[in-house]
Amino acid sequence: MTATIHRKVPPQRLITAMNPLVRVALHSPLHRLLDDAALILHVVGRKTGHHYDIPVGFTDLDGRLVVVTQHRWRRNLAGGVDLDVTRFGRRQRMHADLVADPASVADVIQRAMRRVGPADVEHRMGVIIDAAAPPAAAELVEAVREFDLAVVLLTPASESGN
Repeated sequence: MTATIHRKVPPQRLITAMNPLVRVALHSPLHRLLDDAALILHVVGRKTGHHYDIPVGFTDLDGRLVVVTQHRWRRNLAGGVDLDVTRFGRRQRMHADLVADPASVADVIQRAMRRVGPADVEHRMGVIIDAAAPPAAAELVEAVREFDLAVVLLTPASESGN
């Protein structure tokens, strides 16, 4: 892998400790003042039926909200599911499609970088790309594989046809 692509993820212990505070902030209508790049996915486990409230960063790309993740909870979204999302303090129904193919994930990240820039991609997706030496498509695909990244595409549930 090239040195121009890195992954920025806080340690899991810090995430676990901070998530309750982040959830409270994201449920507030004032959350936009704190950070407009985060939302809560309300995911139901396919096998367990357990409810998970997962704070994630996102970016708006081509009319869809895009979440990049390496976490296992994403498996619950395989095949597409309707779920609730809390964004800007409002809960709404959305449809989530999981994109796991490395070339497709890399394409989404490249489009996001062109649209919002490398600083926003870092902040919202946790992917650090050196703007002075942008990676070739094959390098980005290799980084997606190495970091085990997938993309969750969120659209309003009524637009998904479900």
